[in-house]
Parts: sequence; C-alpha cells; structure tokens
Amino acid sequence: MGNKAAKTSNARLPARQETAAPTEDNYAESLEHKPGEEEKIHIISFFLGNAEYALEVTDAVEVLRPREVTEVPRTPEFIRGILSVRGEMVPVMDLKLRLGIGEAGQRPGRILIAAVEEIKAGFTVDRLAGVKEVPASSLEPLSGGEQEADAPFLKGLIRVGDATIRLLNA
Repeated sequence: MGNKAAKTSNARLPARQETAAPTEDNYAESLEHKPGEEEKIHIISFFLGNAEYALEVTDAVEVLRPREVTEVPRTPEFIRGILSVRGEMVPVMDLKLRLGIGEAGQRPGRILIAAVEEIKAGFTVDRLAGVKEVPASSLEPLSGGEQEADAPFLKGLIRVGDATIRLLNA
C-alpha cells in the first residue's frame, strides 16, 4: 500500500515547466514581417493651424514646452534662434514660416525636437495630436500636380478616413 501511495503522488507532480524567457531566435523572429500582417507606420502628429502634419516617431526625440530661444543674427526669418537642450545647442525653426503656411510672431504650443543621424533641430508646432499607428498602405506619394507650399518638405500624404495628415521628411 505504501508503494501505491508513492506512485500516485509521483503521478500528480506537474511536468517540468520550460522557461518563458525569449531566446535570440524568438527576438529575430519577432522582427520579421509576418505574411498577412499589414505594415504600420508610427507617427507623431501635430497641428500647424488647422492642418495636421506628422513626423515618423523614429525621427522625433522629444517634445518641449515653449521657452525663450536665443536669437541668432543674420539668419533666415524662419529660424527663431537656438536653444540649449541637455547641454546641446539646437536650432529652432518656426515650422509655419519654413513651410510657407503662416506668419511670424505667434507663440508656439510646443517645440518638437527631431534628429536625423547626428543633426538635431527644434520645430515649433501649434499643438500635438499624439502618437499614432497608421497602415503603411495609407501613405500616398505626392503626385506631380501637388502645388502646395509645403510639397518640397513632404514624404507623402496619409489618408485615414476623411483626415489627411502630411508626413514631413525630417
């Protein structure tokens, strides 16, 4: 009888659980595009006036509250000045003036810091709309007939429902 109890108690032992920690293979597999999954673009969108614009999240570094910038003599009108961000001097552009869609003198809602490779710049925006994930298929290249003032700075247009978001080329 003692043997039978021992066998029964062994039968109830749970199977050894394998680790749930991902391996390098799991990580590499997670980066691969799966068939049937639509690619997504991650953007940070913002408004300049009534128009919605965006940068890819990979280009955005941080968002700052408006602050005083140091003016720099003999620079184009769209350069508001420079700003120290964590000890690094960053030029700040009035994005409306640079794109030719607004006037100078308006206080920005936020300053969006973007970086491409080693180059950083701040862009004044009226207000943020947030980080969004949109289908890559919603990005349309500009047609040759697009005559908007901001066309040279755009990667394309993102159409989501009735909304059009202009994706900037950082």
